Amino acid sequence: MKTLAAFLLLLCAAVVSGFLTTVAWAKVVSRIDTIQGRWKLLTAEDVRADGTLVRYPWGRRPVGAIVVEGGFCYVQIMSSDVPAFTSGKPVGEQMSASLLSTYIAYSGPCTVNDTEGSVTLQVEAAWRASYVGTEQKRFFKFDNGRLIFGPAVGSMKVDNEALTRRLTLERVTP
Repeated sequence: MKTLAAFLLLLCAAVVSGFLTTVAWAKVVSRIDTIQGRWKLLTAEDVRADGTLVRYPWGRRPVGAIVVEGGFCYVQIMSSDVPAFTSGKPVGEQMSASLLSTYIAYSGPCTVNDTEGSVTLQVEAAWRASYVGTEQKRFFKFDNGRLIFGPAVGSMKVDNEALTRRLTLERVTP
């Protein structure tokens, strides 16, 4: 929070001194609290209502990104510790099993509701055929410059326990 406050103070000084125009200032401020843009995945966690960690759905070091630009959304996440395929078994069979448990991706047009803190995506393409044609609603908030993103609180079910999937991402600057 101190970093954000210092950044905003520096930007205010730049505007007051005339170094930064009002138009440039508006662009900078709008980038701070908008989901629009490209985001790099830092962590993916499933947590209980009390905030305790239950599991890492794609391992401790997942790789992925979320892009929200021009009315379209792209979500792609994979485990970084996918085992190598073994010889003696068809690669296609090994790949199918691995893909379903270590990878997720879907994309399509989306609508952002900044007031509610939600993104609703109409899935046109996905790693799993059953996702195509569905509507996926995700919620977001900002925490100290990072994006916290995921489905509705308590919407994940693991062993009859309601969990919340929490993705933490940082903005990728061009």
